[in-house]
Amino acid sequence: MAIVSCSFVLVFILSIVSVPHFINASSVSDACTKAAASSPTINHDFCVTSLQADPKSRSVNFVGLAQIATELTSKNATSTKAKINNLLANPGNGNNNIKPELSTCLDLYSDMIDHLSDAARAISSFRYDDAKTYLSAALDAPSDCEDAFSEKGTGSVLSKEDSNATQLSAIALALLNI
Repeated sequence: MAIVSCSFVLVFILSIVSVPHFINASSVSDACTKAAASSPTINHDFCVTSLQADPKSRSVNFVGLAQIATELTSKNATSTKAKINNLLANPGNGNNNIKPELSTCLDLYSDMIDHLSDAARAISSFRYDDAKTYLSAALDAPSDCEDAFSEKGTGSVLSKEDSNATQLSAIALALLNI
């Protein structure tokens, strides 16, 4: 009888320990607090608002939140790439003056989208170190895009998009590091 009781207790404890720790909406805020504490790039409110926009955020763990942040970053990068293509296709409004910078940003965002796709696959395959490498590479694209404009001495027409992409990439990376 003692062996049966010990076995039951052991199975019970193992089942509790092996269950992934899912989080609720208030824990999204806690996750964002931890992420923001780990990176000065991350704005807590932006993190919470971004992650809670996806209904899945209420029923996933930190890795799931990192996956959501990666997907959001990919959507942002894809939208930004479309904006750049539109600016390049319509050279009016001074866009001709910044065509080289826009072309640089287009290349950077194309690479970023590839890195984010690789990161999402790595997260899904539990290859978190690989995902961190891809997310780190993706994190460089928006700042490199901004640098292209500042080197020319012109204001960036992509500053909002670059800022959002930086935040989202940093959030995904921080959540994987937690």
